[in-house]
Amino acid sequence: MKEAVLYEQLPEKRVLCTACSRYCNIPEGKIGLCGIRQNIDGKLQLLVYGKVIAGHVDPIEKKPVTHFMPGSKIFSIATTGCNWLCHPKGTNIMMADGSQKTVESILPGDTLWSYEVNKGFKIVPSVVTHVGRRWAEIYEVSYGSRGHGTFYATKEHPVLTQRGWKEVGELNDGDNVLKVWYQNTPTWHSKRSESIKNAVFRCAVCSARVTGLAAWNAHRGECYVRGLEWTEEHSANVRNRMLNNNPMKETECVKKLIKTSQERFLSDPSYGWHCNVERLRTWLYRYPSEGQERLYRLLEELSLPYQPEYKIKVEKGIEGSKSYYIADAALIEAKIDIEVDGWWHYNSLQVAKNDKIRDQTLELNGWRVIRISGRQLFNHPEEVKTLLLERSAPVVRTNKRQWLTIESIEQAKRFEEVYSLECIPNHNYVADGILVHNCHYCQNFDISQRRKVEGTDASPQHIVKMAKKYQADGIAYTYNEPTIFIEYAHDIGLVARKEGLINIFVSNGFMTPPSIAMMPNFLDCITVDFKGSGEREFVRKFIGIPSADPIFQNLLELKGKTKIHLEITDLIVPRVGDSLDSARHLSKWVYDNLGPDTPIHFLRFHPDYKMMDFPMTPIETLVRHHEIGKEVGLNYVYIGNVPGHSLEHTYCPGCKQIVVQRYGYDILDWKMDRNNKCLNCGYKIAIVGSLSNSARRIRFHPVTLS
Repeated sequence: MKEAVLYEQLPEKRVLCTACSRYCNIPEGKIGLCGIRQNIDGKLQLLVYGKVIAGHVDPIEKKPVTHFMPGSKIFSIATTGCNWLCHPKGTNIMMADGSQKTVESILPGDTLWSYEVNKGFKIVPSVVTHVGRRWAEIYEVSYGSRGHGTFYATKEHPVLTQRGWKEVGELNDGDNVLKVWYQNTPTWHSKRSESIKNAVFRCAVCSARVTGLAAWNAHRGECYVRGLEWTEEHSANVRNRMLNNNPMKETECVKKLIKTSQERFLSDPSYGWHCNVERLRTWLYRYPSEGQERLYRLLEELSLPYQPEYKIKVEKGIEGSKSYYIADAALIEAKIDIEVDGWWHYNSLQVAKNDKIRDQTLELNGWRVIRISGRQLFNHPEEVKTLLLERSAPVVRTNKRQWLTIESIEQAKRFEEVYSLECIPNHNYVADGILVHNCHYCQNFDISQRRKVEGTDASPQHIVKMAKKYQADGIAYTYNEPTIFIEYAHDIGLVARKEGLINIFVSNGFMTPPSIAMMPNFLDCITVDFKGSGEREFVRKFIGIPSADPIFQNLLELKGKTKIHLEITDLIVPRVGDSLDSARHLSKWVYDNLGPDTPIHFLRFHPDYKMMDFPMTPIETLVRHHEIGKEVGLNYVYIGNVPGHSLEHTYCPGCKQIVVQRYGYDILDWKMDRNNKCLNCGYKIAIVGSLSNSARRIRFHPVTLS
């Protein structure tokens, strides 16, 4: 580690970190929200100085940067930590067996009490895959009669309300939260026994007051049917309807039914459809997917008797049901269907709809469905094994739930260590009796969301040496937010400049004037990543910041006080971050404040981390965002993460002809002279630098950092 530059010393050995707009006020011995800047004896230390967690050589266009040194090969590095964003110590988490553990004692592999919220709050266990901790401000939420119930969490933690999932900072007085308690404990049974004996019931029919559950059941059985008559005529009508109106009693109807294709398919092995299905099953047995093979290995390690590609016949159906379904793996005796979900299950609305019908149909027929993503199988095999064991020997779980009204939400005036956890397959759990959700989105979560200082030792000189070894044209500081390790990036950048290499930041823009003041010494280019066009509700809910205002202010600082090349990206997230009005506001702001030649890239979202249930951004949505950027007057508007689309090329603002033709990150054609003027009309294209010699070479290389 090394003492940080960007911080201020405060009384009582506290420090104020000024690297990013979080401005963490950190007590002595504690770590800021990013997890990598610690106050040690009144001095702020950068814990990851000289610790690289990721390194790769790739094209500059992947950043994405298209108007600065095009075709360059870039050495990309990152540390752990992130300033985008839990529970204080002592928070009780409900385990799958109804017991309680404090949040700080939760470990990967633990099973938690969880719900399938969209399936009538069905109780199912989830398995913990990650745990972490950081320092943050605590909020106190009081609820219930006279506010006697309380729970504590950070501002951005989602809680289930009757308005849906809302962060603590979004809760209002009068909102209802879901209180949960387990009712099968020994204490509950002893109290229940006494309460049953002494409970007083009031009859809605005769107004009598009855003490004790047994007496009440006897009274109700007599009182509720008193005076009701079941006449002989009514009994005869019911009997005649059952005997005479049954269509299966008609011989001709039964004959027609037997002759249908469906009936033949189910009963006649020589029928063509039946033969095709058998051939399909043989093919499926022979060529399982990699995810299925991984699942089978896990099931074999657990000694669970399973049948691969098992055909489940359907007796009861709903609209859209099929007559049978093929399970990826089936535990036949337990009637459990285990499905491995791949890319299409998260990116196709039709596949998701079919999955829902399938699951409802199988549950109607007594089967339970477990869906496991391929990512979970490969990244968290031990946790998946725990999940399979838990689901294959289910425990009957019962609970009590009640919506209770919030009385107040206040800052607890506490800045302390908080704990977080991630669980699969559901992302909800019960904390201090309240149903809560994990926090949300990051497409580089494997790096950024780690709260552990780790990586390969690498001095600034070593990083530059590695970049030159791979014949890179420059270094990019990316994957996690580089301003939180800016002192390390600064020292690398100074060495890199002396060796003729360029330096690039890929940043969320949540920086500070002091960090911007350091940048001209070493930085040549910065790409600022917006998400959801910086719309206030999106960044509050999915990124955990009050607003994007600091990002806009920082862009003004970069434009007005530095000569650093600027490009803008905007990740368009379906359903929650694809507002055309917000895109128009962002595009107009870029035009007015940064100029019409500032490149802007509208990027396609792909499901990741805690947003696996969101689909990929429709291309039509990206095209409409592109149209909006052009409508407000921006000259260079792109859509990204859609290789082969015509809107990834650079078009001349003068004659509208393609001057840089691309396919993904590759440059296929270059139609400009040595001064970057269009060969067709002579218009000066706003690109810094000429086409790099690296453009014609392989620009992807795995890196060994040691």
